[in-house]
Amino acid sequence: MLLIRVFKNIIGVTAEYCLHESFQPRCMKNEVILMKSATYGRMRIGRCITSKGIEERGPEVLQDPRYLGCSLTVLDILDRKCSRKTQCEIRVIDMALENIVPTCYPDLMVYLEVNYECING
Repeated sequence: MLLIRVFKNIIGVTAEYCLHESFQPRCMKNEVILMKSATYGRMRIGRCITSKGIEERGPEVLQDPRYLGCSLTVLDILDRKCSRKTQCEIRVIDMALENIVPTCYPDLMVYLEVNYECING
């Protein structure tokens, strides 16, 4: 059973979606989406948040959790909109329109990080 869990984790998809992008998972005809995790905010430096912006503000910002490391779990929202469907679309910018506001400084760019997999359904 442990091998099955590891295999499922390997085939799951984890990705970042920047503020002006859309999360658009699509599964095969006989499969459905299973959302495993979804986080909205400024979790870490990566594709959407680059180190260039941090260098401009100075290294002390890494100590401030409202600059980097601020986030909300939004799995319940993405689960309602995507799980058990063959496809869905979530525009990251719409998360702000739904009054989903992480504890980050208001002028900073945020992003969505998701993990999902397609399962037989």
